[in-house]
Amino acid sequence: MKNKEISEHASRVESFSQGQRFFSAHTRFSYRHLFLFVLCAALFFWSMFYRASNAIIAPQLQKDLSLSPEKLGMLSASFFYAFAFTQVPIALLLDRLGARRIMTALTLVGSLGAVIFGLAAGFNEAVIGRALLGFGMAANFIGGMKLFTQWFSPREFATMAGLLTGAGTIGSIAASTPLALLVDRVGWRVSFIAVGVLTAAMAIFFHVVVRDRPYPAQGLSGEVTGASRRTNLIVELKTLFFNRDYWLISCGTFFRYGTLMAIQGLWAGPYLMQCFKLSPVQAGNIITGTIIGYVAGSSGGGWLSDRVLGSRKYVAILGLAGMAATTMCLTWSLGQQNPIFQALTFFSLGLFAGIGNVVYAHIKGVMPIEMAGMALTGINFFTMMGVGAHIHLMGWVLQRVPVEKQAGLAGYQTAFLPAFIGLAAATLLYFFTRESKEFSN
Repeated sequence: MKNKEISEHASRVESFSQGQRFFSAHTRFSYRHLFLFVLCAALFFWSMFYRASNAIIAPQLQKDLSLSPEKLGMLSASFFYAFAFTQVPIALLLDRLGARRIMTALTLVGSLGAVIFGLAAGFNEAVIGRALLGFGMAANFIGGMKLFTQWFSPREFATMAGLLTGAGTIGSIAASTPLALLVDRVGWRVSFIAVGVLTAAMAIFFHVVVRDRPYPAQGLSGEVTGASRRTNLIVELKTLFFNRDYWLISCGTFFRYGTLMAIQGLWAGPYLMQCFKLSPVQAGNIITGTIIGYVAGSSGGGWLSDRVLGSRKYVAILGLAGMAATTMCLTWSLGQQNPIFQALTFFSLGLFAGIGNVVYAHIKGVMPIEMAGMALTGINFFTMMGVGAHIHLMGWVLQRVPVEKQAGLAGYQTAFLPAFIGLAAATLLYFFTRESKEFSN
């Protein structure tokens, strides 16, 4: 019986591989590929917009909802915790239901969350709205990458994933000055309700025009019984959880993205304004530099991996090592009194974090292709958990340093230290990963 189950699983893998070979041999990049990319980038744009939007409206939130700093932190983290835990059902369902349906359904839930957040009368309603936003935006990056595994060849994947990240990250920029201008004109509540409606319209349009693959589905999946599905799921979960590369790559992305978003999305503003007496506009300009660096790194990292170095592993190590170096500059305030070097430090933080996005292409390249969705969502769980954990940890550390140091360099140096240690350790551990299959021969 066991041999029969393994045989059925191998048969499905071979069927999937035949479809992949059919795609590689019979398709070329066309306007359909470009259109797919633009729509995936549009949905990911909203994901990045919502996750960064609290920073610019934090003062209004504290005033209108009577939030303490601790509650403001909890409100911000609720998005990321909901996002992270949603990766579990996405991992189980993405390869079975298809990215199109899951991305559409969840994005519609997220648009409802934006409206609830805009109507919130207090802390509890706001947390529900932000949690629904995190839940609803949870598939827009991973789902897009799952579509790319069907529409683009393996050697194009890292480039396309990097371009997706770079294009979608423009949403972070939209959540800064443009959102501030909109909030000044109509208020944060109307802004979020309007954006929620626009997000819903985009999700419906996406569902109508996007298809999961550019080639016919015949031969890629047959009649599969419920028992067979459960058997395949168990086999795939064992394959994932007993794979050393999965845990090492997850460790790297936990510290990489957690550090970036905790600093860029919350603590960079207070750090710059309290320690260096910058105005909100000046601090915002430096933070925008981090976002620009992230866009450049995300786009360039894929190109560097696909076209120049021919490696996923060592590009990811470059990103982690660069982040460790820039975080070290923040931890010990190296050169931070120099405005130019300070701006360069924050730009580099985003740049190396973006380069590190190649971890998604790396995990796809070391796992069986039919498990792409599960593998990508598996590491994305740790990516988003890293944000919530780092936001909480830095706040927890700041709360426990002496009061006279909390708003000074000593307090923030102490808060940034765990991130530096984690990044340095993750960089060393990453050397023990295998190279992606497309570059290991």
